[in-house]
Amino acid sequence: MRIHPLIAGAAASVIVLSGVGVAAITGVLPRSEAEKAVQPPPAVAKKECADCGVVVAVKLIEKKGEGTGLGAVVGGVAGAVVGHEISHGRDAGTVVGAAGGAFAGHQIERQARTTRHYEVQVRMADGQLRNVKYDTAPAWKSGDKVRLQDGKLVSA
Repeated sequence: MRIHPLIAGAAASVIVLSGVGVAAITGVLPRSEAEKAVQPPPAVAKKECADCGVVVAVKLIEKKGEGTGLGAVVGGVAGAVVGHEISHGRDAGTVVGAAGGAFAGHQIERQARTTRHYEVQVRMADGQLRNVKYDTAPAWKSGDKVRLQDGKLVSA
């Protein structure tokens, strides 16, 4: 009995392809370059940045100024003059005007001497919190990744 050449070729192809499939599944065949390109690169151990961190908060800090007494004196004199004029020369009006003027002058001086600055709070890679001071409003916001360099923050 003679086998037709087409049937013999088909049988041989099935046998060869089956063998290649078994070899690929069991790992006998090496991987192709296409599969290597699709796989993500192996994780590289990152060197941890000791100066890196994440902005936790940005706060405006106001410190009330201290009065030197000059504001109270100037305010007291001005208040006494105004109180004297309003009360038509009565002593009670002059005293009340002086007291009110002294209080107002003291508060105005304290307000004029108030200082403001911004503090950016950063949680560093090692877990500690650091505060960086700015005189003007910084561009950083909570969640920004930053690096501490020469006492100032830069993008990480």
